[in-house]
Amino acid sequence: MSSLTTHLLKPTLIAGLLLPLPMMALASTPQKWKLDVPKTNVDFKVAYLGKGVVEGQFNQLNGTINYDVKNPTSTTINFTVKTNSIDAGGNLRNAFLRRKELLNSAQYPTMTFVSKKVSMINAKEANVTGNFTVLGQTKPLTVKVKLNNVEKDPVTQKPILRFKATGIIDRYSYGVTAFPNIVGNMIPLEISGNLIAAN
Repeated sequence: MSSLTTHLLKPTLIAGLLLPLPMMALASTPQKWKLDVPKTNVDFKVAYLGKGVVEGQFNQLNGTINYDVKNPTSTTINFTVKTNSIDAGGNLRNAFLRRKELLNSAQYPTMTFVSKKVSMINAKEANVTGNFTVLGQTKPLTVKVKLNNVEKDPVTQKPILRFKATGIIDRYSYGVTAFPNIVGNMIPLEISGNLIAAN
């Protein structure tokens, strides 16, 4: 075989070896996933003083997500967030948001979301409707969930699936109408993190 033929065949052989790799990776992708709680974040934004936007997060949460690749509409989501763990960038601001007229953290230490229905938009997006409970009141809430491609965790070297769930809370619908000129009523909420193999 001439050196020219060898030179031309080499890229073809390499391509032939590499092309099956994505299929092999897909075949080894876990079917069932669960929530990696320590890698989960709950963030929010709220209009403040009519001009700016305050961004913050809740630092204490627990929850579960059970996701089956072959049966995505059976996905269940359950989150509990400690309202006292709010962090909006300062002790005075945090104390203001925890007060009785707003989060009322002393009387209502948690808020929860429990999914009831999953409606697929496409293979990686879904609308999840469930019950959102805050300040002792439970109302329906729909959040949009997006999944990224499967990645390999750089530390554990195990597969992970990143997700983001977004929704908007109208605090007025829960009777929280205090300080309308200071705190906005529509509050975008985002939960993001990782799913890890459940088996």
